Amino acid sequence: MNEDRPKDASALIRERYVEIWPKILEPWTQYLIAARSAFDGDMDKMVILAVIGLMSLQDAGLLLRDPPSKSYDDLAQRDTRPANARPINIESIALYTGIPRESVRRKVHELVTRKWIARDSRGYLVVLPAASIDLEPLSAHLFRLIGQISAAINEHKEE
Repeated sequence: MNEDRPKDASALIRERYVEIWPKILEPWTQYLIAARSAFDGDMDKMVILAVIGLMSLQDAGLLLRDPPSKSYDDLAQRDTRPANARPINIESIALYTGIPRESVRRKVHELVTRKWIARDSRGYLVVLPAASIDLEPLSAHLFRLIGQISAAINEHKEE
């Protein structure tokens, strides 16, 4: 391996694990606790919402707005809706996640009841702005976590 070439984050964490991981573990644990609370103790609901969000946000032309925007804060605007959401339904979520189909169906129903997701005109599941609004504290926590991970890695890249 060329020692002049910078290591990727994964290699650096493996090499400096006992120095880096403790700096990440506490904020990561706090994020998981906050996420569990935000989803009423049901992390499968978080996974399902994340998969629907992934499919909603994966394509270019992320949001239908004039002008188009890609910022996090714009997701919470009531006039924001996904542009041409990918086909995603209960069956595809079950296949993608390994969560049993009936469990996905029940959890999707709960997310619809919370007004975090809905079916579009074609019947596909999409994330609604209310999810971004209600989960903003959790998202802020995640952004801080990502910053802490980045800082921990960068601190050891320079050594």
